[in-house]
Amino acid sequence: MNLPATIVIAQNGGGELFSMIIMFGIIFLIFWFILIRPQKKEMERHQTLLSGLKAGDQVVTAGGIFGTIKSVDGPVIQLEISGGTKIKIDREKIQKKQDTFYGEKDDADGDEDDKDND
Repeated sequence: MNLPATIVIAQNGGGELFSMIIMFGIIFLIFWFILIRPQKKEMERHQTLLSGLKAGDQVVTAGGIFGTIKSVDGPVIQLEISGGTKIKIDREKIQKKQDTFYGEKDDADGDEDDKDND
């Protein structure tokens, strides 16, 4: 018993459709592990950082401004950026905390620059 050619073609096309669905599933998994999952972890880490902010923390804003938090009032943070200069910023714009700022080292007597002047 011979089957018409159209039925044979339809049966072969079904296998190709199944393999294409499998391929799209594999591509989605790759995107999940490379892009989506790390992005979610970073968002969770950032939310944890923002919820733990308190006065005295040294932070860097998304705009690159370094400062010390003077007060936290809901979504608004008062940030001291230089000897008495304070600005208000949105809590969401805090990018990270810094224990010590870039370029500064713990120097007890403050004469690190005097090493070469002897």
